[in-house]
Amino acid sequence: GMRKVQKKQIEELLDLLEQAHDELKRFVENKEFGNAMELLGQCQESAVRIGELIEMEEGEAAPTIVKLENYCEVLYKIYEGLSSDSITAAVKLYKPLRKALIQVVNSVRNEVKVRLEVVFLPYKASMWDSLESVWRAADADEDTDAYVIPIPYYDRNQDGSFCREHYEGGLYPADVPITRYDTYDFEQRRPDVIYIHNAYDDWNLVTSIHPDFFAVNLRKYTKRLVYIPYFVLGEAEPDNEAAVEGI
Repeated sequence: GMRKVQKKQIEELLDLLEQAHDELKRFVENKEFGNAMELLGQCQESAVRIGELIEMEEGEAAPTIVKLENYCEVLYKIYEGLSSDSITAAVKLYKPLRKALIQVVNSVRNEVKVRLEVVFLPYKASMWDSLESVWRAADADEDTDAYVIPIPYYDRNQDGSFCREHYEGGLYPADVPITRYDTYDFEQRRPDVIYIHNAYDDWNLVTSIHPDFFAVNLRKYTKRLVYIPYFVLGEAEPDNEAAVEGI
């Protein structure tokens, strides 16, 4: 399956193709055949781009690829009609062109499966149990890629500056695959969900996680940032918690 963000990209390209068809009709009716032929070339390029995105994730045998090839054939027939002055033949192909595009759209909607990418950002290994059950569920789901990325944290001096760094990536259970925090590119990968259990950003006076992983930064890279607090109910005072920066 492909990432949601890629499927959205494909859907946007398909919307543009639909708009291009209306434009094409206008060009032909106004006898602007040069513009019409140029637009057909752009439609072809968009269709090829969609095909590349699908092949990359789904392989060449994906059912949508056949529908795209069919769409491109109709484009080519219209192009041929316009270039050899059989304009009426070209005009007759509007309907088949529209039909071919609808088949691509339906195929993308129904055949192209979406994979979720989910990231867990623990910092203290001793607190992993508060995220573990959620990670196990995500890890077991075959349509989800789950990454556990322990992040460094620091002791603070009295003036708030960082002194000692801690990184506890080696202290997790053996069956939890660990990804190094400096090898995962948030900006490029844009995970669907990020789970954190430190939402204090700059407010904790004793320790601090690495500032790159403050909630205020992570929000730039995901649509869904989820805070799973590490405490037993009854121990927390919700009003105080809610005032904290990250929340």
